[in-house]
Amino acid sequence: MTTENHVLFEVDAGVGVVTMNRPPRMNAVNWNMATDLVKLFGDLRFRDDVRVIVLTGAGNAFCAGGDAEFLSGAGDRGIPGLSDKPLERYQRKTPAGPFAAFTRMIVEVEKPVIAAIRGPAMGAGLAYALACDRRFADGTARLCAAMVRLGFSPDCGITWLLPRVTSLSTSLMMVETGRILEAKEAHAAGLIDELVDDGKALEAAMEYAKKLAAGPSVAVDIARRCVHKALTSTLEEMLDYEAVAATMSAHTEDAAEGTKAFVEKRKPVFKGR
Repeated sequence: MTTENHVLFEVDAGVGVVTMNRPPRMNAVNWNMATDLVKLFGDLRFRDDVRVIVLTGAGNAFCAGGDAEFLSGAGDRGIPGLSDKPLERYQRKTPAGPFAAFTRMIVEVEKPVIAAIRGPAMGAGLAYALACDRRFADGTARLCAAMVRLGFSPDCGITWLLPRVTSLSTSLMMVETGRILEAKEAHAAGLIDELVDDGKALEAAMEYAKKLAAGPSVAVDIARRCVHKALTSTLEEMLDYEAVAATMSAHTEDAAEGTKAFVEKRKPVFKGR
């Protein structure tokens, strides 16, 4: 199935594969694509048949960032400071609109999201990759906080994400210079978790995602929520939150199956409920 034709979606063994699909533009994000991605992830949060999500791009790119036509103010939709076109009330309050909202949705979907990166992941595309739980990439990957190269300050959450994934100094260098990091350098900096053979990023991401999808997915989702909450919480707060979360997961069928299988010394058969 498709959401329009610039976002593709399919389900494979509990894994929802979301493909940004504007290959002639290296999957650069325009307003409509960003809106559709937000809507799709909002729906996926409540779909029990999708336990893990893989985010990737069509062709030879992950996502080259914001669409140049939109960023220049030359498109149909206005952009603050660069065009005189009227802005919707929503955009007046949130100039980046669905571009930034999609970063939030990657976290708030409350399911593991795995990035499969081939080619450029730049600007907003880098933000989306960093918001994912894990990043698989091949040797063609090129990562860049590209906003400054166009005279813009960073957006889409990239300044929150970068120092949490890599070092402070690397984060500052990337947002201040817009330098492109090739695959090996990005891997060494921790921006890429798994560097695989060329053309194998999606395959490797799917293999990892299917293992997660076959696990106790309620417990996995709650554990993921705990880690994100811990980024802005104290130890005492997390000890209390984890106690509540553990009680929630203890009431699942998978918890009963997992403990029973442990006692019986066999491999558990989890059902995701």
